[in-house]
Amino acid sequence: MCGRYYIEIDEKELQDIVDEVERNIHESGEQLTFKTSGEFFPTDAAPVQTGSGCYRLMRWGFAGYNGKPVINARSETALEKPMFRQSMLERRCLIPASGYYEWRKDEKKKIKHRLFIPGQPMFFAGCWRQEKDSPLPAFVILTRPAAGAVEAIHDRMPVIIPRNRADVWLNDGPDTMREAIEALSCKPVS
Repeated sequence: MCGRYYIEIDEKELQDIVDEVERNIHESGEQLTFKTSGEFFPTDAAPVQTGSGCYRLMRWGFAGYNGKPVINARSETALEKPMFRQSMLERRCLIPASGYYEWRKDEKKKIKHRLFIPGQPMFFAGCWRQEKDSPLPAFVILTRPAAGAVEAIHDRMPVIIPRNRADVWLNDGPDTMREAIEALSCKPVS
């Protein structure tokens, strides 16, 4: 679930977020580059919100035990798992996106679907940590059982935090993830 998402910076709020991250990087003097739009893949550097109006560049995926990145955490068990527990309690974040992609297996081929909310960005619930020997912090996206039209495509979906609940997610207890938006619009990608 949620192995790819995308940002369209023609959405003003997303453009402002990207601009803020670029400004922060420039002011720090660091030589970091990242995608500002398009499809984001695991291990890509991406803009992430860590507080009210606070955006940072982070890498998608915690270092896994087997060398592969762990990109998602089940919201139902994240507080119980040693890999995510401390981050869930102390370092929650939001991942801004225009939408995400899922694949549905149909007979012998996979059909790619683009899932989004028309006319507005999405903010995926996540948590982050600083990893040893990494210049950037790493984040994971929280997932939940699929709802609505998404169920026909995949059994999981990202936890989507409504914008008016962002500060609650970032600053209050992790139970706020239950306030996620359940209805998404689905449009197959050709």
